[in-house]
Amino acid sequence: MRILKLFKRKNLGSAAAETMLIMFGVLAALAVQSWWDERVEQQTLLSHLTAVEEELHEVTAAVAENLRRSGLVIDRTATVMMMLADTQTEALPDSFMENVSAMYSISAPDLPMSAYDAFVSSGSLRLVKNRPLRAMLAQYKNEAEKVGFIHDALWDVYYNVQVPFLNRNFVLSDFGWPIETEDAFGQRISSPGEIPRAPNSPDWDAIRSLEFWNLVYTWRIAYSDQVASVIRLQRHCSQLHDLLQGEIKH
Repeated sequence: MRILKLFKRKNLGSAAAETMLIMFGVLAALAVQSWWDERVEQQTLLSHLTAVEEELHEVTAAVAENLRRSGLVIDRTATVMMMLADTQTEALPDSFMENVSAMYSISAPDLPMSAYDAFVSSGSLRLVKNRPLRAMLAQYKNEAEKVGFIHDALWDVYYNVQVPFLNRNFVLSDFGWPIETEDAFGQRISSPGEIPRAPNSPDWDAIRSLEFWNLVYTWRIAYSDQVASVIRLQRHCSQLHDLLQGEIKH
């Protein structure tokens, strides 16, 4: 109303000056609000990136431990193959059963993802200006999920390919080898396997057969596939960690 009155009085200079002052005040307020919003976003982003980096240390440790265990399993598998390939000795070594049992020790890294999931669900990924870092963060979950998929495939190889032969020809416990079935709701459950006809008396002819050799070879390949996926995740974690550190320090 004041501006209109000024115009009515033909005081155009005062009206223009007051209008510019109001516009400047509005623009200044918007600039301050924009600066504050950006500052809050950057603090939120830094908090998320720091949490992801700390969680990445746990993932890296879990991956390293899993690779150590997997290396032992593959070594035992190679030992079993060497024992089976020894045609100069009629009887298998006393340690054969122990090595076979250790060969089927299945493990996968426990990968905590809560900080990463919170980061992505918050929408803060869009705030990352560093394109290589943003790409690595987006790919990180995929690499972790691949490890889980291949681990599930390894269990399928164990239950569907290895266990039927083991139940027929091996006895490593009074309860036989575990088998996997489904309950009434379609959930996968483990139960004791069938007891071979002669408890505690393995079928050495079957164990010496080409069939078991092929099973051991198949098992080594399947386990190596999981190891390869874990190694890829390990490399991804290392690169992601370096990028995160650079972004946080920056």
